[in-house]
Amino acid sequence: MPSVINFGSLNIDYVYGVDHFVSAGETLTSTSREVFAGGKGLNQSVAFAKAGCSVYHAGAVGKFDGDLLLNVLNKAGVNISNIQQREDVASGHTIIQVDKNGQNCILLYGGANQSLQKDHIKQVISKFTAGDLLMLQNEVNDLDFMMEEASARGLQIAFNVSPFHPNLLKLPLHLCSYLLVNEVEAAGIAQCSPNEKPEKLLYALEKQLPDVNIILTLGSRGSIYKAKGCSPLYQGIFKVHPVDTTASGDTYTGFLLGSLLQGKKAEEAIKIAACAAAIAVTRKGAAPSIPSLQEVLTSDLLKEEAYPFNA
Repeated sequence: MPSVINFGSLNIDYVYGVDHFVSAGETLTSTSREVFAGGKGLNQSVAFAKAGCSVYHAGAVGKFDGDLLLNVLNKAGVNISNIQQREDVASGHTIIQVDKNGQNCILLYGGANQSLQKDHIKQVISKFTAGDLLMLQNEVNDLDFMMEEASARGLQIAFNVSPFHPNLLKLPLHLCSYLLVNEVEAAGIAQCSPNEKPEKLLYALEKQLPDVNIILTLGSRGSIYKAKGCSPLYQGIFKVHPVDTTASGDTYTGFLLGSLLQGKKAEEAIKIAACAAAIAVTRKGAAPSIPSLQEVLTSDLLKEEAYPFNA
């Protein structure tokens, strides 16, 4: 089975429970405060590991505040030998508000995630071989260099386009094997309205990137997997009572791509991913909310029919 090398963000998440998201000029008392290990990169590495993959995480943390992040990865079974500990910068962190309905909003500080060096990137990628998967998100620097280095070695590249920024249009996205986007991110890349129907967004992306497998997530409406040269696969959601949605998308990413790497058919992989994400939103925190593969495969949810896809 191919290995996963995730050059991804590592953040300390400060999570505040609130009645509603704070507005401009408002002072709001939180109902709780918790500290978790997070970052899209860390969450996705944990998800890959819990989905049964061999995962190596690369990136950087602050020397004086990064132990929490390293310990969580290590405990999840992720190889952390390619993570630098930097004395000159603090680890990335987020301020997350979670409202009474389980929805969240996030303020992100890049910190060490934005301090990656090209010699380190090149050294790490050189350890992997054709067929292995490089996982990327838009929370670290030098993505173009990573894509070019990985492509030259024959690695598969998966890019979770989050958060979207117009500068992403300058990246060699055609080198990607998988592109994971929500509606806003899809519209940003295709340069069209996010109000377009999902099928039109997929068509626009496919026209622009014909050799890339596209995963379009639609929140409570479900998701679509459009493999190169194949008809779209539509997946509805499993209805649960949400507690915290923070890592649901990262859980979906790790379990979908992890299942595909293990040779599962796309129809099965996308259902497993939807079930794993549904379990994750019933728990607090980012990485701590991600279920194991055994939990997913034995979950009563997986025995049920998902709610029909709703475009």
